[in-house]
Amino acid sequence: MPERTAIVTGAGTGLGRAIAARLLRDGFRVTLTGPDGVQLTETARLAPDHGELATIVVGDLRQPDVRREVIARATAGPGILFGLVNNAGLSAVEPLLDESVATWRAIFEVNLDAAFFLSQAAIEHMRPHGTGRIVNIGSIYGVVGFNNHGYGARAPMSTPGDRGPVRQSAYDASKGALIQLTRTLATAVGPWGITVNTVSPGHIPWANEAAGTTPVASAASGGAKPAALGQRVDPAILTALAEQVPLRRTGRAAEVAGPVSFLLSEDAAYITGQNIIVDGGATVW
Repeated sequence: MPERTAIVTGAGTGLGRAIAARLLRDGFRVTLTGPDGVQLTETARLAPDHGELATIVVGDLRQPDVRREVIARATAGPGILFGLVNNAGLSAVEPLLDESVATWRAIFEVNLDAAFFLSQAAIEHMRPHGTGRIVNIGSIYGVVGFNNHGYGARAPMSTPGDRGPVRQSAYDASKGALIQLTRTLATAVGPWGITVNTVSPGHIPWANEAAGTTPVASAASGGAKPAALGQRVDPAILTALAEQVPLRRTGRAAEVAGPVSFLLSEDAAYITGQNIIVDGGATVW
């Protein structure tokens, strides 16, 4: 079997860091990409036994030149481009009536546009080999409505000036669209031996667990770094969010990395077009 390379976007923090670390441990060559080179370097450093398998590409995936560089670097080494994990995400939490066109477009450009066009480019390289795996990182808020309960003062139901409840409409809509994009791509590229799936996290404070830092924002609300919910989380908020989960706890980033690893394994060769929800049962209530 040839050596296999996987791309992980948004690999500098949180879920992206955990996913990259897991795939490095699995033996993949991993191309780490994101806007902050220091964070990406730290991701590689935190995998000391496997860091030599990491390649770093710094840039904004909204830019076509950056996407081209990511693909070029991922395909320059030995082996084949086998995996793409579209994890990079952007969110903004604002009163409903204050959400702007500019914010909406920026979030869609990162969460949906970049994921599609990077997938499109990766598929060009996977197709000749008759194999490949694409995993999109969604959110429970791509399948259920945003629930203000549990976020306390960070997501009130009423705001000054009667501007409505705090919402993350663009983020939620982009994740719903990403789940549908997964289905569309899966049906298109299945004949070429490529699978496409989504992993949708629930309430997962995405601290750098390897470094033992304080938890920050729930992955359900960004996975990357939401504007408001991306602050350090009050323990009372974590407790309130845990009460929404049948397992009575929030999740860990490694518990998202595991399903991603599975979807890139041979055991998942006959799974495509699916949305695997990793939320401790929060969406079954």
